[in-house]
Amino acid sequence: MLFDPRPKTRREELYDRDSELTALEEFVDRGSPLMVVFGIRRVGKTSVVKVFLSEANIPYIYIDARVFEEGGFRKELVYRVLSEELNRLRGRWHSILEYLKVVEGVEVSGFSVRFDLRRRLSLVEVFKKLDEWAGDSGRKIIIAVDEAQLLRYLKGGKGRIDFTAVISYCYDNLSHIKFVITGSEVGVLRDFLGFNDPSSWLYGRIRDELIVERFDREKSIDFLEKGFSECGVKSPITVIEEIVNKVDGIPGWLTYFGYRFCKNPDPGVIREAFNEAKAMALSEVKKLPSKYYIYALKAIALGYNRWKSIKQAMEVWVGHSLSNAQVSRTLQMLSKLSFIEKRDDEYIILDPVIAEAVKEL
Repeated sequence: MLFDPRPKTRREELYDRDSELTALEEFVDRGSPLMVVFGIRRVGKTSVVKVFLSEANIPYIYIDARVFEEGGFRKELVYRVLSEELNRLRGRWHSILEYLKVVEGVEVSGFSVRFDLRRRLSLVEVFKKLDEWAGDSGRKIIIAVDEAQLLRYLKGGKGRIDFTAVISYCYDNLSHIKFVITGSEVGVLRDFLGFNDPSSWLYGRIRDELIVERFDREKSIDFLEKGFSECGVKSPITVIEEIVNKVDGIPGWLTYFGYRFCKNPDPGVIREAFNEAKAMALSEVKKLPSKYYIYALKAIALGYNRWKSIKQAMEVWVGHSLSNAQVSRTLQMLSKLSFIEKRDDEYIILDPVIAEAVKEL
């Protein structure tokens, strides 16, 4: 179902992403040890990766790093998620347990795996045994991490895990493990991985990259028409064009509006859904750590989209002058978080729903 609001897991539910799936398949067959999947929020990165994993017929571990955010970025959460994934894997590839049970801190009881954090436990040692099993079985293993920029909060200090060091070790030494990393905060993810940072474990590493783009106007219209057909709802072209005009090809928003209209095929529901979408977007914006970010977004949304005019608008709302460095840092961070992008000498907000929402702040 195209309008299913959850991430897709089957190809027939995924619209027009065959080229992205092919890129992931080629990565497994003959790519580097690391694939990084970029794309703004709600563009469908998770769906692409989940469909690929469900079709690939290879063992994989899937980690949604947002679970660590909720749990306070504790090391034990990493091992809890990993044990859950290993217990899922052993249902089909039960011989994995024989390899894992020799790792210190790994307890295999019957057909389940658990980790004893009181012991000297190493994530690298776990991955080494998974790699050994994969090699003996003639397979590859995928370690997929969604919203991986959040892993930076697990780094540093006693009892923490530096995932860039783990990935680097696996990259150099384990030939049967491959990583698929996704992130919607593109600049933050690049900084975390540090491909261009000489102090990073991953400095200079060759990797594959995949950018998941929004739909163009033609595909957006076709997506909505096919989705409405699946629902048995006949939608006037005026409704379809209204939705497309509001969300500019972002699949998550197209799905949201399509789902709402299928449930209540009244043109008035689009306005209601748009207000709800703006409320969701505002909740994301309000999590930003400084009012400067919000004022900069509001300035750009209202058309003050050049550096000087953004600074002037921010100063009016803040009530005092700002240094050039403060404004530049704000815009740079919003760009790294994938809220904005600079095109020529002007800044734009990448999500039109956010652009409309911040006008009301």
